[in-house]
Amino acid sequence: MTPGHHGVWSDLPQKNGLFLDFDGTLSEIVDDPSAARPLAGIPPELARLSGRLGLVAVVSGRTARELLVWFGRDVELWGLYGAERSIDGVISVSDELASYEPLIKNVLQQAEGRAQSLGIEGLLVEDKGYMVGLHWRKAADRARAAEAMSSLADELAAEHDLVQAPGKCALELRPPMEWSKGDVVSARTASAGLEGAAFVGDDRGDLPAFDALDRLEGEGLSTIKVGVRSPESPPELLRRADVIVDGPGGVLRWLRELAG
Repeated sequence: MTPGHHGVWSDLPQKNGLFLDFDGTLSEIVDDPSAARPLAGIPPELARLSGRLGLVAVVSGRTARELLVWFGRDVELWGLYGAERSIDGVISVSDELASYEPLIKNVLQQAEGRAQSLGIEGLLVEDKGYMVGLHWRKAADRARAAEAMSSLADELAAEHDLVQAPGKCALELRPPMEWSKGDVVSARTASAGLEGAAFVGDDRGDLPAFDALDRLEGEGLSTIKVGVRSPESPPELLRRADVIVDGPGGVLRWLRELAG
């Protein structure tokens, strides 16, 4: 955290940007990903902040279509870790990513069939558009389910030249392309001409955004890394955070303090 950041954020709010994760940050972690919703009070608070700060963006592993339903057009929306963007309600992806859509649909069908054949209750295969999510949070024996789904992910990744990304009781299969939340933070901070940036997150996928803030601080910008604490939070994320809040409720209280 940059010393004296409070002055920058309060005196020149329009020169600062706020970036936030979704699951575990703006929404409670739930057994069924489709049941997740923003904590009541957070969407209007973000809308209020978007009128005060230079930029407010939700950057999530969720699809941009889901984020658009939950947050509308009041804030910037980046889905699939920054691979998708919603601008005025229109969702766009790069041509390179779009080229993988037929392959990912095929992998989704294979994952669904193979997961069912495992005979383990509580497994879930999630269609994420250009990615496939493998979940086992609802399994009674999580250790057994994790081992089985990890093996399935290894098989599918090897067969289709995909990459894996870990989550909380989950794995994701992605096209072999480089993109991250940190790329969004770096690119939008530069293009918006910001002098300060903050990121709020709770999981491993948020660490690249923390990395981006460290680089920006080295360039002289004011930065704040906010870690959202839960029983599943990675120790590294909490260790690196400048500010720690407890769950989405703590995030909402921090947002209200930021708005003043």
